[in-house]
Amino acid sequence: MAVDPELFIHESDRAALNALKAIPGFTQLLRGFMKVWNEKQFKLMNMSSLVKVSKDQMKIYYDMLDPICKRLGIARPELYVTLDPYPNAYTSGDNEPFIVMTSGLLNSLPEDVIPYVLAHECGHIVCHHCLYSTMGRLILSGAASFLGLSPLVTMPLQMAFFYWMRCSEFSADRAAAVYGGSADGVVEFCLRMAGFDKNIPIQANKEAFIEQAKAYHDMVKDSAFNKTLEFMMFSTRSHPLNAVRAYEANEWCKTDSFKQLVKYLDEQQQGVRPTSVPMNDTAHSFVKKNADEVMQQLKNMGFTNVSMNRSTDERSGMPLNGVVSAVAGGRSDIKKGEWLPADIPWVITAYLPLTDFEQFAAHPGQACVPYSDVGYCGRDYRTVVDELRALGFTNITVCEQADIKVKFLIKEYSVAHISIDHNDRFEKNSWFNVNAPVVIRYHVMAQN
Repeated sequence: MAVDPELFIHESDRAALNALKAIPGFTQLLRGFMKVWNEKQFKLMNMSSLVKVSKDQMKIYYDMLDPICKRLGIARPELYVTLDPYPNAYTSGDNEPFIVMTSGLLNSLPEDVIPYVLAHECGHIVCHHCLYSTMGRLILSGAASFLGLSPLVTMPLQMAFFYWMRCSEFSADRAAAVYGGSADGVVEFCLRMAGFDKNIPIQANKEAFIEQAKAYHDMVKDSAFNKTLEFMMFSTRSHPLNAVRAYEANEWCKTDSFKQLVKYLDEQQQGVRPTSVPMNDTAHSFVKKNADEVMQQLKNMGFTNVSMNRSTDERSGMPLNGVVSAVAGGRSDIKKGEWLPADIPWVITAYLPLTDFEQFAAHPGQACVPYSDVGYCGRDYRTVVDELRALGFTNITVCEQADIKVKFLIKEYSVAHISIDHNDRFEKNSWFNVNAPVVIRYHVMAQN
């Protein structure tokens, strides 16, 4: 089962992307980019200029992808290596995303750290970053002029792109931590990217690096000036600082959310029924959806105790078999991302009106009128009498209502007034005893 990225997307990533989309001109820039951008261009460039990793080419890196993709629930992306001494990796594309690693990265990192870099890049795919990050890299690298998009690229858009791209790295780091089951791999590749080449003949100390990262975090957090200085210094960087990334990943991995997610994925990979299940949406989001489909969805998510209640009360806009309420463990306020025990009792209440047989069984000796009092008025009284007798009514009285002058659109012999069981006002589908008195007055022309 693919893991829902909402379970590990960083709060800053979500907020920064929403802020980016809200900046005036973003929509026009996106439309312009989609008109000139063709994903096949990347395919042609990669196949012609880079080394494609496969079973027959750099197989060691090819084999690293399988457990990562299985863990994160994505299809295997294409993987390439490019000749570049600067240690880096990036993911591009959209429908067919791909990963590129530089030779500098492979030369700088130990072999056992490379899977965490690949998991980080796969995290961008899981979080659906690829389209916006591809657009951001091209625009921020100056390619906007070649694409004819320069007039649309404003300074606020550039700054917002830089900020979101930095924040998106936190989410991808979380994905790498989910793959590894702890923050260790993320902390190590941040440490090595910060300045610990694999050829340095001394042992790296990840704990000391985390202490350094915490000291930096406290220094910035405790001073508005330092926070402003940080923004001014790094506002045009596409990646956050290595120490900041290590700190963020390490702190998140201490949370119950991370521990539950790792346990959940471990249980799935071991073929064990999960003990806790994450909610992909709120319980309220099930309302008005088909009850059978909602029950199956909950079972597919891993919940084992799902039952259905029936509600026969008609509600405005509620479809047949629609969910009236979804309650788990007595609660209807279940939130998105919340973890619940797999065996928590779910009660789905569905709108299923009484059948005709059930209706009659519930009203012995009664008949249901298909019209309201207003619905009967204006119809030919003889037709109405026949219909009521067919329903079983036995005590029907009719009388004339002589009008001095029949009004416009009022026909002679049409019902002027009807009462059933002395009720002048009743709704359609009301039930009455079949022997209740029915009184009908109908219009006739007054005699001169």
